[in-house]
Amino acid sequence: MEDTGEGAAVPSMTPEQLETFYTIQYPRMVKSLVLKDATVDEAEDAVQKAMMDFFQRCQRLQVVKDPPAYVQRAAINYFIRERQRERERRPRERRGGRLAIEEHLDPWMDCLEDNEYVERLLSSLTATQRQVIELVMEGLSTPEIAERLGKTNANVRQQLRLGRKRLKAHPEIARLAEPSTEEAE
Repeated sequence: MEDTGEGAAVPSMTPEQLETFYTIQYPRMVKSLVLKDATVDEAEDAVQKAMMDFFQRCQRLQVVKDPPAYVQRAAINYFIRERQRERERRPRERRGGRLAIEEHLDPWMDCLEDNEYVERLLSSLTATQRQVIELVMEGLSTPEIAERLGKTNANVRQQLRLGRKRLKAHPEIARLAEPSTEEAE
């Protein structure tokens, strides 16, 4: 059997175990991708592709050490690749299928700039708020976060509420929410 992940090895799953895994993990992973700026459709597509990849590995009797982590990472990768394809498709359509050399420098720069933007926003939070929001983005539930951080469910919900409030009040986000002068005219 091939070893394909980190953590303790999980042998290939039975069809019943795969169905249970899908039923439990699918909504969590869709929610996690939506929190990472995917639309519901994009998240569902990416998670479905990742689940299919995982199920095919199980059929080939390949061992995946941490199935939820494997599928989560695969879904994120599918989402990023699809988002990148979409970014590249629009300029091509506008130019009739021809790419200008100077405009096609590095497609991953957009992703890096997006990551830097998110990191800048998260840096405005307290350490606890940042931890809670990052764990929510990974798909963990409030009780799971509370257990992992050694806090109460109420404290986790409070930190999440305060973190969201602080992010909404962030100057860059507030500026996006303001109507532009062109719209006012």
